Amino acid sequence: MTRFSLGLCAALLAGTSALSPTAVEAAGTQFLMWQLPASGIEFPVYVYSGGRQTDYLHGTAQQAFIGAYAAGATAGTYRLYYKSGKHWRGCTLVLANGAVSPSPATTCPGAVINPPAATSNVYTVAFGASAWPIAKAPTPTPVSPDYAKRKITFVNRTRYPMIQIGEVCTVSANPGNAKCTNRSNLFRIARGASRDFTVGAAALSSYGFSMTAYQLPPDKRGRPGAIVQTGGYGSGNPYATKIEFTSLAVDTSNGAPIPQGATNFDISAVDGYNVSVRGYPATSTYCTYTVPPENSNVLGAGLYDRSRPLARISASAAVCAASSQLPTAGGGGGAWPLTVSDGAGHFQGCMSPCTYATATANAQAPLYCCSGSYASPATCDQPPGQPGANTSTYVSNLATATTNVYRFAYDDAIGDFACPASTDFVIEFTSD
Repeated sequence: MTRFSLGLCAALLAGTSALSPTAVEAAGTQFLMWQLPASGIEFPVYVYSGGRQTDYLHGTAQQAFIGAYAAGATAGTYRLYYKSGKHWRGCTLVLANGAVSPSPATTCPGAVINPPAATSNVYTVAFGASAWPIAKAPTPTPVSPDYAKRKITFVNRTRYPMIQIGEVCTVSANPGNAKCTNRSNLFRIARGASRDFTVGAAALSSYGFSMTAYQLPPDKRGRPGAIVQTGGYGSGNPYATKIEFTSLAVDTSNGAPIPQGATNFDISAVDGYNVSVRGYPATSTYCTYTVPPENSNVLGAGLYDRSRPLARISASAAVCAASSQLPTAGGGGGAWPLTVSDGAGHFQGCMSPCTYATATANAQAPLYCCSGSYASPATCDQPPGQPGANTSTYVSNLATATTNVYRFAYDDAIGDFACPASTDFVIEFTSD
């Protein structure tokens, strides 16, 4: 069984499964997802269309998409294969006018398109739990992703000659994984340059990155600028923009690689923010999210790339200044000054209400950090007009400066994405 790089994987799948955002918009905002049975067949399943492989399906829980879906219009022919012992088995799915064409055109048992939940944009094409007929081996030879090469690329598009990236990682959740470190100087990136962090095939859970320092421009005499520490890690009260991931392990015990789940991604301003960031898949990729409200269990999907990032935040000094006034009953003492400035009064970043309350030992810290008696979505969320993490001016004002960014602890429905395990990500640090 051939292996290929993730870059080649993206190119391979681009023909059918990775439509451009323009194409998706033209077809509407609906998407069609594979839903293979938990019994009767074996994994992985290789999907072909137009004479070439277009997808690699590794399990029933995988959220893999055929593409954009338009009722009454979507059409396509797909041949699906899996290997059982020494034999290949396969079936054909034919879509016409937004529906499954009946036999003999479609041979996949029980194939049917199911409509989404009321607030979802995801249709599914489901199959019956029956073995598929014996088939000839697919051509060209099927290939599977090389998950060992999955990576995150960090790009310095700021005005700074150099930025420094740090990593935070939950060591207890990653026993023996040398890629799980807690260091403020993971690497430095010159302006206009990039650096790669290779995730690999092993699990790497609860890890994230932030900008921990930057270099000022040269002075009038051309001497290199000073290095400025940022993000608050030295003081123990981080206020940095954080980029967070969880990548699950890939099982190769049966030969073909089987990821144990999707890669989760978010950009977080839960602690605060100190730099503008955009995060997106390296190639056009379908990712899913939970449709609000929190814990709705309703699936939403979108197609994301550089032109349509998963999340972005503008590190606005004005937004921070306007967010410093909490509701009247928000702990007393007047406005909370969330702005972080250097000795010359230059804006360095913005603390969240949680970070500020923690740093000042304010009694309202549990309310704004969703901890203690507020440590669940039901108890953390406060009704309109009542002070709380979700109702703070920090959260409401960030709506104008962010897209899909975590603003407080239980903001999952806004900021948490699940992307295919093979996804390469790009993180751009910018100066707005």
